[in-house]
Amino acid sequence: MAKISSGINFTSDYYLGTFYTNNRDASKKSTRGNFSNVELAFEDSRALTRAAKRLKRNDYTTAAEDGDITESVKASIEAFASTYNNMIESGKGSDDSETKRYLKQLKNLTKKHAEELEDIGITIENDGKLSVNSELLSMADNETVSKLFSPEEEYVKKSLTIASRLNNASYNDILAQISSKNLHINITI
Repeated sequence: MAKISSGINFTSDYYLGTFYTNNRDASKKSTRGNFSNVELAFEDSRALTRAAKRLKRNDYTTAAEDGDITESVKASIEAFASTYNNMIESGKGSDDSETKRYLKQLKNLTKKHAEELEDIGITIENDGKLSVNSELLSMADNETVSKLFSPEEEYVKKSLTIASRLNNASYNDILAQISSKNLHINITI
């Protein structure tokens, strides 16, 4: 559970819900099969944009009593990783060249920061997805985490830029498919 300064506790599931606020079913493994790849790529890229913005807004100046990250920061990082993984999954099935290009940029950016991610308990799997060791993340030093995710750092800034570009690419892909194939798409814009 994450503790926000207001005293309200949130989990990574709460953050996932806010990242997928327009279509929460796209965040749930049990309902993701009800969507096409293009729908998922759009929802995942939109959620990833929100997740990167959340990482930029986290308070990295306040550490837990032991100097480790706060529960709120931990929960938002775990939700970011889940959203990132969803984007990797939906992006793999995309036929859109722009989506594939930006997905490759996102993976390359993450690989570039693999060592820093590992320092806080996040590893990159063979398929490009992130694996979070929750226990190691809980013990991560607040200063180390802030060097990766604070607003002025490369990883979070470029993740946000790439996520926004992925969202634009998937939106354009949806429009192209709607107009060329007369499709019904299940999204809320």
